[in-house]
Amino acid sequence: MMPRPSPIATAVPMKLQILLASLFALPLAAQNDVVYLQDGSKLDTGKVASFDVRKLKYGDKEFPTDQVVKVELAQFRDTFRIGLKDPGLLQTKAKEALKDGKVLLGQLGLLQAASLYLDSNQAGEAMGALDELQKTVPEAGVMPDVYRMKFEYYMGLGQKGVVSAVTVAKKYQSDVGGAAWAPGLAAEAEFFVAMAERAAGGAPKDFQQKLRSVIGKALGGNPMVANRANVQLANSLRENKDLDGARKIYEDLAKKDKVDASARAGALLGLGYLAMEEGSPNNKEPFRKALLLFLRVRLETRDAWPSLHAEALYQAIVAADKWRGNDFQYIMSRCRSVLLGEFGESEWAARAKAGR
Repeated sequence: MMPRPSPIATAVPMKLQILLASLFALPLAAQNDVVYLQDGSKLDTGKVASFDVRKLKYGDKEFPTDQVVKVELAQFRDTFRIGLKDPGLLQTKAKEALKDGKVLLGQLGLLQAASLYLDSNQAGEAMGALDELQKTVPEAGVMPDVYRMKFEYYMGLGQKGVVSAVTVAKKYQSDVGGAAWAPGLAAEAEFFVAMAERAAGGAPKDFQQKLRSVIGKALGGNPMVANRANVQLANSLRENKDLDGARKIYEDLAKKDKVDASARAGALLGLGYLAMEEGSPNNKEPFRKALLLFLRVRLETRDAWPSLHAEALYQAIVAADKWRGNDFQYIMSRCRSVLLGEFGESEWAARAKAGR
């Protein structure tokens, strides 16, 4: 049953009621910090007291940093309002926050500035902001994100970024072990090292063995890493023609609840590749199926690694060209435009430019 309106409410014009409701609701919505955890839960009834590479303190509770997915501080938007769309200004304001002793705000500000730089294809400035964060607050709670951002960027460059990716992964592994960071981060660092070494020319069987080791270590404490390692294992199985083994992993991840965006994107990509394998000049339906799977990466996994979006867009172009159904040229043109516009430095953009 709907509640009866109060006498005051009926005396106030509806538009003004809406404005007043919005005005008085804002402080309530912004007064608490929000923390998202790996198990899918959300903390939104208190404040973050501290956040470093070992743990996050939220009110009177503590959580290992490897269980923290994202932190949103209530003060963030107000503090950095004039720099939310300007990475250079945001970086300056974040440095000021650090000088003023506002370590939580400062570390999140620098991380966001780096993300904005990458979004605007200013990779050098992004790496500079991340380096500054590492130097200024070496045990910041967002330090795993610093390594993730660097690693993903270099891996996304293809062969020209492999050496840097190996360096970043091994430095991550060294820092995690040497300074007793949250235990689940060790599995992630090991995962990064395995991926980078495989990209540098490591043997497939050795890579698969390392991935299975990572999955076993991560299952209990870091399911996000376990899921992403499973995607890489499936990719390796597919490349070595174990298509049934790969399909089972991809399908399990695609249907699984609480899978992070990058793992889900990887599973959709993998299923798309498998569909492409089934197509032929006389059977083009698998190409259409693959096209839809590649487009789902863009539509359903917005927070996935940029390199996965770039790969999906390129493969959507290839699939559309092989399918050649209704509007295939328009689809190819739109995907190419987004690929070159948003991921111009990626290896997939280079392939598109070269007509490969």
